Amino acid sequence: MKRILSFLFILTLITCFVHTPAASAATSAPRVKTTITKEEDGGYYVEMITETSPLSPYGISPCSASAATVRQTRNIEYYNSSNSLCWRYSLTGIFHYITGISAACDDSWAKVTIYNPTYSLYDEKHSHSGSTATGTIKMRRQTLIKSKTISITCSKNGTFSY
Repeated sequence: MKRILSFLFILTLITCFVHTPAASAATSAPRVKTTITKEEDGGYYVEMITETSPLSPYGISPCSASAATVRQTRNIEYYNSSNSLCWRYSLTGIFHYITGISAACDDSWAKVTIYNPTYSLYDEKHSHSGSTATGTIKMRRQTLIKSKTISITCSKNGTFSY
């Protein structure tokens, strides 16, 4: 009887301290959410958020919290009133969270691609602080300058808001 109880106790301890992530988490395809915002001049913005599965999920213990590192990308494209793509701005952040305990944005970067030569980059700034990545782009067309700010925030439960 003591051997059986000892074996069950050791098995319980092993279960609480050893945890391997599911292989399917690394292989699932990214999801894309799209939002369209119209401007008064007939142009419009198309925002796409690419949600990926964790880059490096690992469990601290099934008896406690789990952690993951996730890459999230938010793209914004501007189309003119002729439905022609003028420019694209992409903000990407690397987020690390421990479920129920903490979240942080470890790195962020941005990329600007101009498709219409009548537009030029006036200014671009991106940063990360706490659990948020933020990017601001200012595009110029002749004397008109349009500014757009986007952000990605991770909660301590691994939920993202935009």
